[in-house]
Amino acid sequence: MQATSSDSPAPRSSWVVLLLLLVLILYTIVDRPLFSLVVEPLKKDLGLTDLQVGLVQGLSVALFTAVAGYPLGWLADRYDKRYILAGSIAVWSSCLALAGLAQSFEQLFIASALVGAGEAGLVPIAIAIVPELFRERQRQLANSLLLVGARLGTGLMIAVCGWVLVAAEPARAWLPAGLQELSNWRLAFLFMALPGLLFVPLILLLPAAAARPPQARSGDASPPAANPPVWPYLRSQWRPFMCFYGGVGLLCFGIGCVMAFAPVVAIRQMGATQLTTGNLMGTATFTATVVGFVLAQGVSRWGRPRAGERLPAVALLGSAVASACAAAALLLASTPVTLFIGLGVFLTAIMAGTLLFPTAAQELTPPRLRARLVSIMATVNIVLGALGPAAVGAVSDRLKGHPEGPLWAMAGCATVALLGSILFLLPLTRLYVPAVRAARAA
Repeated sequence: MQATSSDSPAPRSSWVVLLLLLVLILYTIVDRPLFSLVVEPLKKDLGLTDLQVGLVQGLSVALFTAVAGYPLGWLADRYDKRYILAGSIAVWSSCLALAGLAQSFEQLFIASALVGAGEAGLVPIAIAIVPELFRERQRQLANSLLLVGARLGTGLMIAVCGWVLVAAEPARAWLPAGLQELSNWRLAFLFMALPGLLFVPLILLLPAAAARPPQARSGDASPPAANPPVWPYLRSQWRPFMCFYGGVGLLCFGIGCVMAFAPVVAIRQMGATQLTTGNLMGTATFTATVVGFVLAQGVSRWGRPRAGERLPAVALLGSAVASACAAAALLLASTPVTLFIGLGVFLTAIMAGTLLFPTAAQELTPPRLRARLVSIMATVNIVLGALGPAAVGAVSDRLKGHPEGPLWAMAGCATVALLGSILFLLPLTRLYVPAVRAARAA
């Protein structure tokens, strides 16, 4: 697909690609709420501690994401992104099924780690593809639709996980004899892995030009110009990138703490059922996304004339401040309803401040370095987001005798991480505009 002018509308194929990217993002997030909803039966079947649960949801994903993220970004800057996407989804769905068949902590740890490796390439490729499909005004619209659609869909996918767990029992009679004896949580993992069989061929049917690297579209065959090294540029801009990576990464750490352990707190500490927890969490996520999106539009209109080009950095800082306050307020929750109201407020603060995050990531990165620089960012985000549950699990084990130990561990770890995010994002508000101009010059 040739680069279009600023005023040229994107062709229909660009919107098809955007829709499929959104569906893939939603599909690859179901492992986290699914793990959270089945923690109690999973712990019982495999004899796990809270720390081991946190390691499965956190450290295992972080380790393989750190290994896989940059190589996938490197490949995406050079080769057809369809093949990388298809391979990532194939690995993700296959390993989700293996997690459902795990018989020990070690097997579950390895399977969940490979799930993280499959997910590592999706976000960098999505963020790198959007500027190649949409120009100027439509690019911001496409970014917003991708982010808002993912957030809205997250609430639906959490509820879907709850429904799948309930539907697993009546579906048992229709399964082959070898699967009928499996626990409900194992069947849910297998059911959620099945759509991967459909998504892989759909990815391969995408328009070829939409997924080619920039030099292939422009006709530039010069290897040095087509594949510039990323590290010299990153060294020259290390301060803004350190603040951006660190600030957003710690935001993800805080989100990981709350999203992974809010269902655990509701089920174990407050006596909620899996279905009730899934519905409440899905409703909170969906509502927070709608309210956060409306607030974000107001913040954008009010902030643009005041913050100018700094607006994405200022919005991220505001998100860190508001979400830190909301995370601390979760300590006041005493019932599942109040817990998920608090979760809704927390996610509203996140949504209202991070709507411009994809635009910030694109503006800070030169086009021919974009997939690699974004892959580093995605690796940091996934690693820190995945380490959040491990930290909460470790603290929860230490507070095992305390009746509200899981709640204190969740809210405390999230609040500390978000305070750290503020310290990183504060200087970014000053460094952001020069870094964007350097990216444009590059």
